[in-house]
Amino acid sequence: MFSSCSNIKHDSKDDIIIEAEDKKIIATWITYQEIKEFVNNSNNEKEFEINIHEMVSTLKKYNINVVFLHVRAFDDCFYKSKIYPVSIYCANQDGNLKFDVLQKFIDICKPLGIEVHAWINPYRIRNDNDTGKIPENTLAYGYLNDGYNDRLIVTDNNIYYNPAYVEVQKYILNGVREILDNYSVDGIHIDDYFYPTTSENIDKEIYNSYKEIGGNLKLDDYRRRNINSLVTSIYTLVKNFNEDLCFSISPSGDIDKNYDNHYADVIKWLTEDGYADYIIPQIYYGYENEDIPFANTLFKWMSINNSKLIIGLGIYKSGKTDSYAKSGKQEWLNNFDIISRQISDVINNNLKGFSIYSSSFLTKNTDNSVLETEKENIMKIMEIYES
Repeated sequence: MFSSCSNIKHDSKDDIIIEAEDKKIIATWITYQEIKEFVNNSNNEKEFEINIHEMVSTLKKYNINVVFLHVRAFDDCFYKSKIYPVSIYCANQDGNLKFDVLQKFIDICKPLGIEVHAWINPYRIRNDNDTGKIPENTLAYGYLNDGYNDRLIVTDNNIYYNPAYVEVQKYILNGVREILDNYSVDGIHIDDYFYPTTSENIDKEIYNSYKEIGGNLKLDDYRRRNINSLVTSIYTLVKNFNEDLCFSISPSGDIDKNYDNHYADVIKWLTEDGYADYIIPQIYYGYENEDIPFANTLFKWMSINNSKLIIGLGIYKSGKTDSYAKSGKQEWLNNFDIISRQISDVINNNLKGFSIYSSSFLTKNTDNSVLETEKENIMKIMEIYES
């Protein structure tokens, strides 16, 4: 399913022993912002292909063997679809698809031995609260015009589909099936955009209806049930299509926040069959983070079930202040090897692998000396793997 690589055990940076076992997953996320830049920097299809090939070739130097490609970040897409409108970040002047981003990445990555997993945000419609900008050819627009506003969750910062509605789930599943039917992807991937708020107002109408017909779940458990229903449905859809394809989820690195704030039951997904092949927690924390340090957080995730774990690592913090880390806010400024040490932790604990957020921080040259040194350290670790 995924690629594999050597297992490494070491007591220090200078004492590395290589043992031949299953290869590790070495992945990265390619975000919609990064795709947008590729599109904007390409005047024609050939130039687009060249730009992608150059980037993917650089990823190959790090022995990346999986990319999570952002093909649907909002209620639109970077591929040919009869369900979703074209992303504004990949539309020509006529509003049509300028480049079939998903197909181009498949064409370029596969010959280089890199798997392409289609990354979608199933519920997110917009990253602002302007309902007037919702495209006409979407399910959300129909809800607004039919007065079904409760099927949408509108907060101060975003607009989401309400996970409680069966037709929303069907819409999302149809979108996944369309990808599987038309593109030779190696998997489907979703990340941490589940419920965007804990407000009791967002689903009052349907929750009351649920209780009126005899439902006895508390609101929090009801919401977790809704998310679980979509997750297991995507998993089943993917496996019924091709059991060799992978379904993975990348939740927040904070286990409690997942459960209490996003209604994402990550423990169930890790310990029970039928939810996901891999969970990729975003453990984007330094070792000195005051509230949720990397080592302790990694141990908590491993104590649940380490057989399905790939670890998400936040290289984007290298050379920057991390204000959320409180007393550890300077750690990413003062250390040149946080990510490379975290990679070693993943390997030493015999986990399935890691994924780096995000690709451009590996492929672009910058004036960030900490990041550039970190990339050199990562490259040295990657040199011990087979291509």
